Amino acid sequence: MVQAKRYKPPPLAEVSDCCAKGFYGAHMMSAVRQSSYWDAYWRTGAAARGAAVTGDAPGDKFDSYWRDFFSSLLRETAAPRVIDLACGAGAVIRRATQSFGPQAVCLGADYAFHAAASLASARRDGAGALFGVAASADLLPFPDRSFDVVVSQFGLEYAGLDAFREAGRILAPGGAGQLIVHYKGGGIERECAENASVLHAILEAHLFETAEQAFSGDASAPQKLNAIFKSLTPLSGGAPAAAKMLLRRLLQDVARLMARRKAYEPDDALGWLNAMRHEISAYYARMRAMTQAALNAEDIGKARERLSESGAVTQVCEAVTIAGKTAPAAWRIVFNRAR
Repeated sequence: MVQAKRYKPPPLAEVSDCCAKGFYGAHMMSAVRQSSYWDAYWRTGAAARGAAVTGDAPGDKFDSYWRDFFSSLLRETAAPRVIDLACGAGAVIRRATQSFGPQAVCLGADYAFHAAASLASARRDGAGALFGVAASADLLPFPDRSFDVVVSQFGLEYAGLDAFREAGRILAPGGAGQLIVHYKGGGIERECAENASVLHAILEAHLFETAEQAFSGDASAPQKLNAIFKSLTPLSGGAPAAAKMLLRRLLQDVARLMARRKAYEPDDALGWLNAMRHEISAYYARMRAMTQAALNAEDIGKARERLSESGAVTQVCEAVTIAGKTAPAAWRIVFNRAR
């Protein structure tokens, strides 16, 4: 870790100033537009769930890796500057504040504004300073070598391979980093792909549009709706998956809505159907993003090259599993920078 007499990181004010200057650039505005479905996710209470992934490998299954990693760094410095890239709800950076204590300065960066903003309410007594910054991981608004500890869990890979170079660039001399990223063909990626398939089928079936037509008085819509129900119902069976459970509830709710449609104000019913269509569309976009972000062995090799280009050195690169599973769930990369 960093020794003050040999290297002095930029003051927090300078880091914050870079955030203010960098956020409204053209690149960041593009990232903000792309993040809309994630921003909606964190805004609607996902932060309380603590992980963007459910089912096969929720984020807390990797807590032991973070506990061991942070514990290994405690003897190196009493006041580290820690950043969690693509932090989401901030589960990892909150673990860092607990591990390093009140002397640490901990920052979570995410291009979804509400994810970064949620960290302000996550501050705890006795923990280090905790901040959130809206920033894209592939173009970070921080000076070179700004942080003693750089971490990310299921986030950095969404920003592309150049984000790995950025993770290495901001690591200070003597610093260390750990990244846990999606594994192509692993349990999480397969779950997300199955969810995406079910959600895509819902959207392609025009369930919401047909229900809206029924409420608008289209006499042929109820028969069309019955056919849609018959085509979608089989997709809710089989091995458990989050999207399948959602589909079952959705079909029940729409059926109840149709059976009692005279009891509802048309505007209320149409508003609910429109809101559900947008929710399913956003959920589908998130699942597709997860599957597209997952890295295979060739990709992870390129990620290591990006780290090397920044001057960082990879110490560990391995596929990891979680308890009770045999297939790899994620890649784990540990890296550092020489003093």
